[in-house]
Amino acid sequence: MNTLRRFYVSPEGVRGEVAVLGPEETHHLVRVVRLGVGAEVAVFDGQGREWQAVVENLSPEGAVLKVVRPLAPLAESPLSIALGVGLAKGEAMDGVIRQATEMGVKKILPFISSRSERVTLERATRRRAKWERLAQESLKSSQRSYLPEIAPVQDFAGVLAGPEEVKLLFWEEERGGGVSKYFSQTRPAGVRLLIGPEGGFSPEEVALVREKGYQTASLGPRRLKVETATLAALTLIQHAWGDLA
Repeated sequence: MNTLRRFYVSPEGVRGEVAVLGPEETHHLVRVVRLGVGAEVAVFDGQGREWQAVVENLSPEGAVLKVVRPLAPLAESPLSIALGVGLAKGEAMDGVIRQATEMGVKKILPFISSRSERVTLERATRRRAKWERLAQESLKSSQRSYLPEIAPVQDFAGVLAGPEEVKLLFWEEERGGGVSKYFSQTRPAGVRLLIGPEGGFSPEEVALVREKGYQTASLGPRRLKVETATLAALTLIQHAWGDLA
């Protein structure tokens, strides 16, 4: 496993044998990690490409690094997971983004439902920018190579359609048991999971997703916070069909 310090560089920041870090990553390199000219690091673009590089020049606008050689992409889960999650308050939603990134989710779909937090378009845009920064930080620490796609906040109905073979909604009122009853089938290429907001799903929303071909499952008898429910659901799915077994 690569033991070099990892830094995110935008795909357009890599030009031939030169990689230029953005201001935030430059600040982290210089002020937080305290590395200087000549330091060997790893840079990755969140699209599966990673390189060993050497710091050549430092400026507040962006550290300039010389690309030495490509590095093998770090392991990604064989399971493509799209996570739809009801919009929750600040810290809770931030936790969801971090945990989903660490757990190998490929796509995060924040949605507004009848019982979720309501936000203006302007605020939703600001929050999405923050979530993308949090995902970058979690990607570095979790040793992943691909940044999850974080979709714009949308209505509940907008997150239901997708190409995944398995579609699951976790509902606190489900009385038919947990998700393990679905694990006997062959591992699918993709799974779409829906986790409700702090107020849960309404019966009308559950009826809608069932019409769309979703299965429903419980996460046990206890009421879980959004971030706890997300981590529990992803752990079960990755253990059954992903790379936690």
